[in-house]
Amino acid sequence: MQNRAVKKLPVILDGRVVRDEIQKRLKKEFAALAHPPVLAIVQVGDDLASGAYIKQKALFGAFVGARVIHEKLPLGVNEKDVTDCIHALAANPSVFGVIVQLPLPPHLSREHILDFVPYEKDVDGLSDASGFVPATARGVYELLSHYDISVTGKKVAVFGRSLIAGGPIAQLLSAKGARVSVIHSKTPPRSAQKISRASDIVIVAIGKPKFIGLEYFRGDKTQVVVDVGINRMETGEVLQEEMPRTKLIGDVDFDEVKNMVAAISPVPGGVGPMTVACLFENLRDAFTSRGTRC
Repeated sequence: MQNRAVKKLPVILDGRVVRDEIQKRLKKEFAALAHPPVLAIVQVGDDLASGAYIKQKALFGAFVGARVIHEKLPLGVNEKDVTDCIHALAANPSVFGVIVQLPLPPHLSREHILDFVPYEKDVDGLSDASGFVPATARGVYELLSHYDISVTGKKVAVFGRSLIAGGPIAQLLSAKGARVSVIHSKTPPRSAQKISRASDIVIVAIGKPKFIGLEYFRGDKTQVVVDVGINRMETGEVLQEEMPRTKLIGDVDFDEVKNMVAAISPVPGGVGPMTVACLFENLRDAFTSRGTRC
């Protein structure tokens, strides 16, 4: 991180600021097109969190001038019905991106369904053949880049190895020249803490609220922390129809850790906004060059 980025510690890695810049750029690019690209989203069931994420994508698409198609299938649908839906959407020449909203119900094969998305339209980057950087990984990298935090030659600890977050993040940062150590559920706690404390950048994507505390950091205010976790916790309040009010919590104990590090991303407002923005950057890339610009 350059000196100008650390005048006041910790630096808050605000993904909303970067998202807004991406929005403006994409809006200008799409406005110049006669027929802006279409993003198709396939959802199975009525998962509330999935519905909220789809709404975010639809709102972002409307702002930048991209059309979003939302195909919602019933919870008990069979695998063939899902793949038939994907095939029909992908066959539309106006559709340049097809994504399957996760999670899927347990009776459906996530791997088979994701691999059915044509690689040139897999803007989520989750199929084996996709040429796109998954949106969350791209979001993490672009967030760091915006704040002049280079990963080249840096020791990076990545907590988690999921298909959506940890795995792609580790792969991308390795390709960018980082020395990556992946920490997962089988890593002994003491080893995980030792690796984390020795790292320049710590990225956490494990889905455990406030799991990472001060024992994972040196405390010398030189480390950078990116919290990818999005955990919904009940606040104790009840909304209409007896639905509990929830709030978003990260995997890192933000209040405990923030004064020990040079920079940290908040939850909400860190990686989350970047993920949606980078999905539409992938859509733009699918339209313009069928490649990935990151």
